[in-house]
Amino acid sequence: MGEYENRRKNRTMNTKFTNTRLIKRGSQVLYRGGFGRDPQAIAVVTGIEITEFPREKYGDEVDAVTLDANYVLTLNNGHWCYSDQVDGVVVIPSESAA
Repeated sequence: MGEYENRRKNRTMNTKFTNTRLIKRGSQVLYRGGFGRDPQAIAVVTGIEITEFPREKYGDEVDAVTLDANYVLTLNNGHWCYSDQVDGVVVIPSESAA
């Protein structure tokens, strides 16, 4: 492989495009309670623990996490949920413009 191909290969391997959203304390999330069986509801995140595996109950407390990570959220309505129960982050128009 020539020098051009090596540079191109390295540049391609080091480039990662992601379109992930962050969940932070205070974010509103759309989630499904009852281990994902209940209808969607909106709640505010009061705590986040990142976990190594899906459906792990306890992890390391963090301030923010990407939507596609493994985590457990503590919610302001007295409930908690696993990452696979979260359908999305509720975007407030003033936050999306920032």
